[in-house]
Amino acid sequence: MVAAPVIATLSSGAALARSSNVISSSIPDSARDGSGRTLCLDERSGERIGTSIDLGAPPSGSVTAITERDYRTAPNGGATPISEAQMCANGGSSYYQSSGWQTANVPRGILVSATALSSFAGSIRFTEV
Repeated sequence: MVAAPVIATLSSGAALARSSNVISSSIPDSARDGSGRTLCLDERSGERIGTSIDLGAPPSGSVTAITERDYRTAPNGGATPISEAQMCANGGSSYYQSSGWQTANVPRGILVSATALSSFAGSIRFTEV
């Protein structure tokens, strides 16, 4: 992939530059890696443009790989279940049982596919929860 700036003229006459390193969100079933983990691109990785994020030039970003588990909104079995996709959309802390209650902190972001991320190999930092 070759990065090239894009210039758009706004109705005000001002110019807006964007890189070509824009990554779009995926549906939950497509936003998984080969290990079945849900991939969440931190919205602070770049400029949010609707359901996409411009990773800038040169591109860089941060992805949280969320392991499929029974997550809850509070550290107890009676708390409301929360999906990996909801964890990504909401950001914050969720909890799962593994030798006691463990915390999974996920920054708010968008779901992305492993295929889309492969275009930015070496430019993306991964964290696992």
